[in-house]
Amino acid sequence: MTQGHWSRIATQLRCVHCGNVHRTYELPLKGDYEAVYFGENPGKFSLKVTCPLCKKDWYVYWYEDPGPIRALYL
Repeated sequence: MTQGHWSRIATQLRCVHCGNVHRTYELPLKGDYEAVYFGENPGKFSLKVTCPLCKKDWYVYWYEDPGPIRALYL
């Protein structure tokens, strides 16, 4: 069994380019507990995401440290 964690926001990511809602399969351990933002540029604490529809990169970022990025339970 692989270790992972659960996230509410991981299935609610909205691409900043095309507006498509999709998911990610990894997120910081405390990603749901710190304020989260979406943008075209990375922040100090950020996760790069590629939209499966438009194929453009964008970022999920936090102003406070959300902890290490880990795989999510599927």
